Amino acid sequence: MGPGLLGGSVHLAVRAAGLGCHRVAVGRNPQRLQLALDADAADEVTTDFATALDGADLVVVCTTIGSFPAIFERMAPHLPGGCVVTDVGSTKQVVVGQARRLLGRSTQFVGAHPMAGGEKTGVQYARADLFDRATCIVTPTQSSPRSAVARVEAFWRTLGCRVIRMTPAAHDRAVATVSHLPHAAAACLMRLADRSGHLDLAGAGLLDMTRIASGDPDLWVDIFATNRRSVVASIDRFVRELTALRDAIDGDRRRRVRRLLDEPRQARDAWIDRRYQRDEVEP
Repeated sequence: MGPGLLGGSVHLAVRAAGLGCHRVAVGRNPQRLQLALDADAADEVTTDFATALDGADLVVVCTTIGSFPAIFERMAPHLPGGCVVTDVGSTKQVVVGQARRLLGRSTQFVGAHPMAGGEKTGVQYARADLFDRATCIVTPTQSSPRSAVARVEAFWRTLGCRVIRMTPAAHDRAVATVSHLPHAAAACLMRLADRSGHLDLAGAGLLDMTRIASGDPDLWVDIFATNRRSVVASIDRFVRELTALRDAIDGDRRRRVRRLLDEPRQARDAWIDRRYQRDEVEP
């Protein structure tokens, strides 16, 4: 469901893994669906849910979170028995609740969030290796069938992910800091730099820091809206960190400034070392 960057990459990764699946892309825009066919990011495309779901074993919802309720409602009458439904949404508590309410408690829905993507959208940016060594957070609930959870976790592992399991609530709290806050910070920094009148003087530092500010605003409005409390709490903590650094600079407390800069340097270096040791990213 949704042959964009993530949906197209799922299909390309499925093909690259040699799973032998028949890949069906579902969407509203025939031109975008044709792009998926042209990019070999689908074997078949359709705008009709009944056609798409006929005989389906696995459905991966890859649209913006705001469109999930409408998609779930359209899917529900056509889901075959035994079909497992998952997603790639960046928030989970709201999505899991919507799936339970609109798909029915008997539907085998297991939420997932592959920590992969990019600032560009559209199937033309899809890549077969997008999920290689990425972390995929799977968020089952107490009512999730074990067999469905196992199938979803196996699917993402086959596409190259390192799979971990979290509750939907724990997921939303965690990604608010490591995923959602960075986008908010990049957007604010870019606004500030643009309004300064000196943007053309900027170098690689600002370019690196603000890359994700090029992300789709509609996607991020949905993410912030469905994880509002955790995002606001993370922003509040970030403001306190900035204030601590601001006060140290203003007071010419150089030792404290150095500590506030050195601690994150060490933390980042250690994090990169751990990622290399797990072979999650190329050296």
